[in-house]
Amino acid sequence: MNSVFGFNTFQQLNDICEVTNMSQDGRIVPLTSGEIGVLWAGYIGETMLDVVMESFQHHVLDRDAKQLLGENAKLIKERISAYQEIFTQEGMKVPHGFGEQDVFLEAPRMFSDKFYLFYLKEMSRTSIINYSNALFASHRRDIRMFLKKNMEEYVKVFNDAVEALLEKGIVIRTPSIPIPTEISFVEDTAFLGKLRGKQRSVSAQEIKELYVNLDTNMLGKSLMIAFSQSAKSEDLKQYLHRGKKISHKHIDIFINQLTDEDLPAPQLWDPEVTESKIPPFSDRLMHYHTGMASASGLANYGMALSQIARKDLSLSFARLVWETAKFASDGAVLSIKKGWLEQPPLAPDRDQLS
Repeated sequence: MNSVFGFNTFQQLNDICEVTNMSQDGRIVPLTSGEIGVLWAGYIGETMLDVVMESFQHHVLDRDAKQLLGENAKLIKERISAYQEIFTQEGMKVPHGFGEQDVFLEAPRMFSDKFYLFYLKEMSRTSIINYSNALFASHRRDIRMFLKKNMEEYVKVFNDAVEALLEKGIVIRTPSIPIPTEISFVEDTAFLGKLRGKQRSVSAQEIKELYVNLDTNMLGKSLMIAFSQSAKSEDLKQYLHRGKKISHKHIDIFINQLTDEDLPAPQLWDPEVTESKIPPFSDRLMHYHTGMASASGLANYGMALSQIARKDLSLSFARLVWETAKFASDGAVLSIKKGWLEQPPLAPDRDQLS
């Protein structure tokens, strides 16, 4: 495992950080609940991406996409090995996660090469956010350095994917607006807008949130199309159809808001999904990936609500949060019913212990 920190295994990193990982009585500081949680979730996420990358690499033809997928797949495998070292060192059971049983390489390709690049961009953006949140929940230096390294690797994947998309002309930048040449302050509460009627022009931050959430929903919708047409389980298929409709509705809302502001909307990625009905992945993996997409959407909507000021936009995002949260909650129920939900580490039940 190569890194900017100059270590090849997690054990070498742990040796570097040994002093700061020691308690006053000379013992290694045990993992906190926050560290256990982020390591557990991070490992399962990486094993899922490992399987997805294996399928994508099997079908990709474009040279640039093939190289980026290969580089990312190599880093993911190195991360999985590092996670396993941590679990062994800490005496923690390695989560089940995902593996060879969850990918079917004999299935026809489900996505185009262009979609693979878009997926890398969105996947790495979500991973950057997840690892930054994980970093903030960790205290031991070795764990913090490990999470920081992972985040920086995903930053490179994101930048490389964006460059490839731009070079191929298959991504729309956020639109240009006049560059501010002087400082001004808001003098009227009308800046906050109203629920209906004529509004002030949308701000740069609000444009950014509309575009970010459009991208997230367009990726989600394309995945729902692919998964729903190939899932074996009928109740999962129905759930994925519902997810597709929700994403489509949210996309329409964002596109209409941009159109009302005379701003261009990004392209849809639906045509990049093939008509294959043969599943490339297990139902369990497709369901888990759907759950990750829902969680990413909720996080993006929460960020948007903290960044936008116009009341009509705030109301739209608040409604979308509720709908997405309900979809995610129903997905959790389905995963329990199917026996797919791997239980996360729990705090001790003191009543039971006593």
